[in-house]
Parts: sequence; C-alpha cells; structure tokens
Amino acid sequence: MGATRWMIWKEGREILRSRWFGITAGSFVAVALALAALSMGGSGYIGLAGFGRTAAALVNLSALIASLMGLGLGAMTWAAERESGTLAYLLSYPVSRAQVWAAKAIGGAMALAAAMALGFGITGLIIGLGGGLGGAEEAGRYAALAAGATLLAWITYGLGMTLGVGLRRQSTALGLSLLAWLAGVFLSDLGLMGLVGTFALSPAVLWWLTVLNPLHAFRILAMVWLNGSPDLLGPAGAYAWRTYGEALGPMLTAIMLGWLALAFLMAALRFGRLQDIAA
Repeated sequence: MGATRWMIWKEGREILRSRWFGITAGSFVAVALALAALSMGGSGYIGLAGFGRTAAALVNLSALIASLMGLGLGAMTWAAERESGTLAYLLSYPVSRAQVWAAKAIGGAMALAAAMALGFGITGLIIGLGGGLGGAEEAGRYAALAAGATLLAWITYGLGMTLGVGLRRQSTALGLSLLAWLAGVFLSDLGLMGLVGTFALSPAVLWWLTVLNPLHAFRILAMVWLNGSPDLLGPAGAYAWRTYGEALGPMLTAIMLGWLALAFLMAALRFGRLQDIAA
C-alpha cells in the first residue's frame, strides 16, 4: 500500500509539473475569468455577469478545454514513461501492473480535479463577490456544473490513457490526442449532420447518437442542471425533455458514469496486455 501511495504522489507531482497541464489548466482559469468579466451585459454587478450567463458560457468552455486537457494528459502519461525508460524501471520493482495503473489513474484524476476546482473556485468567488450568486440554489447549480466538468475531464483522461498505452513518444501521443479531441468536438457534429442529410433518422435515434458522445452528454446535462430543462439546446433538447422529463438528468448522469467506467477499464485492459515495455 505504501508503494501505491508513493506512485500516486509521484504521478500527481509529474502531471502538475508538466507543460501540457500548465498550458491547459492556465488557459481554463484565464478564459473562465475573462468570461466572468466580459459577459456583463445588463448585469449591473461591478462589470461581472450574474450566475446564468457566465455559467452557460462555462459549459462550452469546460466541454472544450477539460476534454482537451484530459485527453492530452492521459495519452502522454504512458508515452513519457516509456520514452524516458522509467516505466520499465518502475516495473522492475516488486509492484504489480495493477498498482502502476491505479497510481496513474488516481494521480491524474486528482490533478485534474485540482485544476477544475481552481478554475471554478476562483471564478465562482469573483461572481459571488460581485453579487452574481443569488443564493444557495444557484451556488448548488454552479457546484454541480464544476462536478460535471471534472467528470468529463476524468472520462477523457481515461480515453487518453487508452490511446497512449502503446505509444513510445510524447509527440505522437499528443498528436493522437489532438486528433481524437477534434473528432469528438467537431467531426462528430459533422457526422451527425451528414447522417441526418442522408438518412431519415428518427428523433430517438438521433438523440441517442448525440448523447453517446460524452461531450454532448455533458453539455445537455449541464443545461438540465442550470435551467431545469435542456430547452435552450433547441429541438433535440425539447424532444429529450418531452420524452424523458425528470428522468433525463439521472439518465445522462448514468451515461457519463458508464463512460467513466468504460474508459478506465479499456485503459487497464490495454496496459495489462502491453508487451515489450522496455522497447
């Protein structure tokens, strides 16, 4: 158990020191603060937006940067170890692969949670000081948004770990994670548009194709948390609310938790089958 704790501490420290973490986490904090300062139309709060406008902007920011941060860190965590030869050295000690995998998973998750807490915490504090958080209900919704963004970062971290298990260079891992991020953020939307234009998809099929992407599931779930329904997302949101009603929030939460379990399970299976670690 002591070896596992040491490896968790080592992994968390290395991630916090990594350039990719610094760039993405710093960008998240900076843009979140800029959104709070610039989204001020008609708010009347010392140049700061109220809760609703800033939180809505944070939904899209979280979907973009949290997923990018998680994918990049997850993919590079293995490649960095293999490129430097430390993974083979670490496994030469009396530790199991399960311990190494658990340390990387837990250490990375803790670092991502710290980044999300910092970004949402500072932004929430400033919004609160400006009078934007009107009460406990809005504060609770804001905390739920932060928790959802952290969950998305964990999901993409697990997917990044799955992508990067067999890679030996950080540059390759970063490039692959960027391609995966672009596919999840942009190409999935274009693909859905192409399917709609080619096939007569029913609203139910289109809905499930949409929410099976964890980024879309997070966006819709965040709107449910913030507004009580996803109607602001247009016809898809209206269809979902009309079909599932109050069960929509728990259903989307279950989908994201399922993605979390699947992502880390795939990473564990790939690492368990990895050969030629010293190569």
